[in-house]
Amino acid sequence: MLMRNHSFLFTVNLALLAILVVVSLIIVLPVNYDYYVLSSSEYGHRDLYGQEASWITSITSLRSLNAARTVLVLARNTPLDSAELEEIYGFASRGGIVVTYGSREFTESIFRGLGFEATYLGFIRDPVFSKSNPLKVLVELSYWNITVVLDTPYVFNITGTSSRGELMYTANTSIFSFVDENNNKLYDIGELLGDFPVVYIVRVNSGLLVIMCAHGVFTNSILSNNILWLECLTNRGKSIVVDQSEFKSNLLAHFKLLVFTSRGASPLFVLVVSIIILVILYCVYSYKSS
Repeated sequence: MLMRNHSFLFTVNLALLAILVVVSLIIVLPVNYDYYVLSSSEYGHRDLYGQEASWITSITSLRSLNAARTVLVLARNTPLDSAELEEIYGFASRGGIVVTYGSREFTESIFRGLGFEATYLGFIRDPVFSKSNPLKVLVELSYWNITVVLDTPYVFNITGTSSRGELMYTANTSIFSFVDENNNKLYDIGELLGDFPVVYIVRVNSGLLVIMCAHGVFTNSILSNNILWLECLTNRGKSIVVDQSEFKSNLLAHFKLLVFTSRGASPLFVLVVSIIILVILYCVYSYKSS
């Protein structure tokens, strides 16, 4: 009977240690997805996380936020579906500010959801008004009286009108920019040359939907260039919330988001780990006592 108890305690200890090791590895191992708030890659949002940004893992969580005091950063690779679009419009209509950027498919889904027709033309290069290379293009946002850097911008031909909001303002690249239609990073005869709209501001009731046609805006690669605009958006005590619902089907990425908060490790996670350690210590003590 004593041997059986020892064997049981040993098995419990081993199982708990295995769980602790697995959880620790999940936390320590880097996850470098584009637009992931814990990613240190070029298109990650780790630096934005350092600005005390919080995040949501489900788009329906927007319903519980005070929209008038929140700036939502919505950056994705995958397009939004109709239900997600409704949640975004609902948030903006309650006074929220939504800044969007990401893949062209994602941006196109927003335009089409608003009722516009969007035809993709190509990537924008600007050899003159750019930051360090022609892919990081300078654009003046006169609406906020500030200049921002767009990482790998692209352009659509937008037609039609929207029944969901009022198109208030667009911001263009410089007259020296061109559409790199064949993506060879050089200007070729016949490619479109001139200033192109890459930022669209749509008023939705009392809120704003700021559509940035670019792969990066508040990403790690250029956040330092756009920090003044971020501070301008969050004046008067507005908080930053980053949408992470794109990763809800990725178990590893989703688990890490549940473990961490904007202030560090989740209290619930700390509690669970503490309980596991206490159980292990208790089992070890019981094993020695017997």
